[in-house]
Amino acid sequence: MRKVYCLLLVLPTIIFAQEISIYGNRGMFKLQYAQPHNMGVFSFHFTPEERFESFDVDITGRTTTDRKHFFQITSGFSYAIVDFMEIRFHAAPFMKWYEASDYPEERGDEYPPIGMKEIEAGVKFGYPIIVNKQTPLLYALGVDGAIVFGPGLSTEYFSNAWENDRQFYADSFYPPYYIKPNFLPHIPHDPDYRFTGLFDFRIGPFAAHMNAGYLVTGIDENPGYVDSLEFIALERPNYFIHAFGIELIPSNDARILFETYGMFDTENNAESLWVTPGLRFGSTDVSFDLGCELGIMNPNLATEFWWKAFFTFSAGADLIKKVEIHIPIAQVSGRVYDGVSNEPLYATITFPGSDQEPIQTTKLGTYTVSLTPGTYRMHVEASNYRWKEQGVVVKDGDQLVLDFNLNRKPISKILGKIYDAETRQPVLATINFAQTELEPITSDTAGMYSITLAPGIYRLRVEATNYQFSEEVVTLAENESKVVDIALAKIPIDKATLTGKVSEVETNKSLLAQLTFVDTKIPRVTTDPNTGIFKVIVPPGTYSVIVEAADYITESAPVVLAKDETKIQNFQLKPIPKVGEKIILRGIYFDFNASNIKPESYPVLDDAAKVLKAKPKMRVEISGHTDSIGSDSYNQTLSYQRANAVRQYLITYHQIDPNRLAAMGYGESQPIADNRSKSGRDQNRRIEFKILSWE
Repeated sequence: MRKVYCLLLVLPTIIFAQEISIYGNRGMFKLQYAQPHNMGVFSFHFTPEERFESFDVDITGRTTTDRKHFFQITSGFSYAIVDFMEIRFHAAPFMKWYEASDYPEERGDEYPPIGMKEIEAGVKFGYPIIVNKQTPLLYALGVDGAIVFGPGLSTEYFSNAWENDRQFYADSFYPPYYIKPNFLPHIPHDPDYRFTGLFDFRIGPFAAHMNAGYLVTGIDENPGYVDSLEFIALERPNYFIHAFGIELIPSNDARILFETYGMFDTENNAESLWVTPGLRFGSTDVSFDLGCELGIMNPNLATEFWWKAFFTFSAGADLIKKVEIHIPIAQVSGRVYDGVSNEPLYATITFPGSDQEPIQTTKLGTYTVSLTPGTYRMHVEASNYRWKEQGVVVKDGDQLVLDFNLNRKPISKILGKIYDAETRQPVLATINFAQTELEPITSDTAGMYSITLAPGIYRLRVEATNYQFSEEVVTLAENESKVVDIALAKIPIDKATLTGKVSEVETNKSLLAQLTFVDTKIPRVTTDPNTGIFKVIVPPGTYSVIVEAADYITESAPVVLAKDETKIQNFQLKPIPKVGEKIILRGIYFDFNASNIKPESYPVLDDAAKVLKAKPKMRVEISGHTDSIGSDSYNQTLSYQRANAVRQYLITYHQIDPNRLAAMGYGESQPIADNRSKSGRDQNRRIEFKILSWE
């Protein structure tokens, strides 16, 4: 029995035509590349295929040759939505045809089964990692997924395709000869799912590609005319898919391809393997593929080896017009180094007269800068080195190497000591260099200073607190070290004396306290712990003095001191109340039968605020009390309103936290004197503070 397999491929496409697999994706033959087409690339492929088998039959005692034909057209499209994503779709209709020889008698041909072998939709994601675009050297990783539908045959169209396929598989033709065609039946199936990992590698003219994936086959459906045992033999297993391809790319117009593509039956441990060498010729618009697929292993075919040759033509263009804008650019690189030792220098390179940003050399002294074509002045500076300039003219595409060797500046030095002209004690001073851009320097605690300078003439201006400034002109020669000591005279200071005593307001007990002169540099003054007496000499002027002692309310007072005056000012502090202690705030007055606070009460409330501010976490109860005139309910309401008025005053005018203040009204329920007398009633009308807590 003689068998011949033929494959004819014609692929008119609307795409970037190079690097297209026979299935329309970017790839070799069956193998796919990891990197999709660029965004906007659309492809259409149309692949007709015929496979036939010739065999001898006996007609009226004479031998003649009949043929079994299998036609298939694979057609579809793919489109790159973005640079890293490509979708595709294809369908594969088929037709079976039994060709009966007209010798020795005309028998006619049976009506062929026509149907759809498969419908596939897929998507591919890929990303290139370009290491060197010039070589080129790159990697690409990708994943591909597809779903494949296997529809059944129609009973309504194509003269009942289902019945025709049944006859081609199970019946015999041409009585009385009863020739059985033995075509394989069409087996519809549930959707197949294929997942594939993709990898590309290219260096120079060599490229390698790998695919590895898994095909999960859907459940096959018996069309109804296949014997159950034979159907079991025809059921498809799941497959592990693997492919490997190499390319030699001697030029952009020609490639040598070699591909292996295999499917491993994971259930029966059986391998199917195809090897395809080929050539690819063409430009970005037209390409031709010539290949020969060799079937090395295929358990589904009786022959151990088979082959089919194919030809591919493709042509097209990109749907999205991409305009490449060429930006003229040139590159200048080089090295900056010491002109004597050849050691690399960390330098700054500027481009005076242009908009080019300054650049810095690396630790190795190297630099690289991209410039638009034109004329530039390169100015190179490094610390302690003489600057250097070089003019350069660059054209588009230039790659110039320009090195700079710098010479050290001559080194000179000024050092010395700053001291008090009267006591000769060291002075902490600031040295400025007038009419230069040099930063000021400061002498240390020993009065010493030192600075390295370029040769020249310098004017040193020395300043220190409470001293008259001094200036010196110093001339430095190359590599000269000059000692310049500078004496400063003190500024005459007027003086005044403040003295006094800090004591407790009620007992006159002497207190250990601290006095602070607000917004001055005068150090804090501490009283004598036994006598409470203090004494301090300060410049004349007006001061705000704050007096603080532990467990006492802080006091403050203005102090005016004249030149050579000795002033005595005593301070008396009130103790901070204890928890649970009540304090009657004398001198708080309200309008008659109202809660409006009279202005003459404000100083008393301001003193109360000082207590609250001295202890910022203290919580107090503000209680209001009345005499017995009026009803209980009226007095209760009035006493609360007056207590709350005090609370609101402290919150509004002294910013006391509301959570620290609780207002209570007790009416006439807590008298401290006899309500039958006017003086007693006056005492009972009062506001009290009760300390609730300190924390």
